[in-house]
Amino acid sequence: MGDIHLSLWTTTQTLLGLSSDRVANLVVWDMRVPYVWAALITGSCLAVSGLILQSLTNNDLVDSSLLGVNAGASLGAVILIGLSGLVKTISVDRWLPAAAVVGACISLLLVMLIGKSGTKMQILLGGVALTALLNGIILMIQLRMDSFDFDKILVWLSGSFWNTEMAFLRPYAGLTVLLLGATWLLHRELAVLVLGDQMARSAGVNLTTVKRLLMLLAVAMAAVAVSVGGAISLVGLMAPNMARRFCGSRIQVLLPVTCLLGCVIMVLATVVANNLFLPSVLPVGLVVAVITMPYFLYQLFKG
Repeated sequence: MGDIHLSLWTTTQTLLGLSSDRVANLVVWDMRVPYVWAALITGSCLAVSGLILQSLTNNDLVDSSLLGVNAGASLGAVILIGLSGLVKTISVDRWLPAAAVVGACISLLLVMLIGKSGTKMQILLGGVALTALLNGIILMIQLRMDSFDFDKILVWLSGSFWNTEMAFLRPYAGLTVLLLGATWLLHRELAVLVLGDQMARSAGVNLTTVKRLLMLLAVAMAAVAVSVGGAISLVGLMAPNMARRFCGSRIQVLLPVTCLLGCVIMVLATVVANNLFLPSVLPVGLVVAVITMPYFLYQLFKG
């Protein structure tokens, strides 16, 4: 699909390395496959991060974007990009994950402090308020930048795959596999936590350690997703809730189905963003917001 249309047969041959068509190889391997990789990384990370946060807070309306994690990660990344414009020796590609993780951790800590001993709705509102505050700080930083850095950050904040070079994506793909694997190793503990702290203690789970590890995994995955796809929201809300409707709440099934649905949502959003208004390309984050916001409102007001 797109400006250059390739048949299914030609595309399959190209993917199998059997095509000598230079145009087909260029379109598939240099233009389309990197977008698929980016969509799989962001979709899986956002979805599983949302599932962990919903399980830890016992709140189906939570995901990393609503708790301010994505905004904190974006703020860390924006500060790094701004500094790289002032100090030319700073490598954005090298330090981007660290900056995103630091920003995400700080914002999540603030939300937890705001919502300490509060209701589910108080935690949610605290996250929304913090997100608005951090977005305001990001805007103030933007206004002090030159036009080049301003445009770069604008692309980032719109939720776009701002760098689709495979050399950039490979380390993030590796990180995604490691984080998803670590989450799967803790899936039994996560399943017990869903039943409540009392049940977890009686099952011999070290609550403090397990919760910290799971929270760190959720933040790290949100930071990876933000590093690759910018400020993409609500995938972590939609994918786990849809997965529960399909397969119930057994974490052994829920975890892989949530990951798969996150990937499907992001790949479909990428296809729409790249093809709906050709020759213009929409930000993926905009398409995801249009898809997921009605579902969020439904979840918010259904009960």
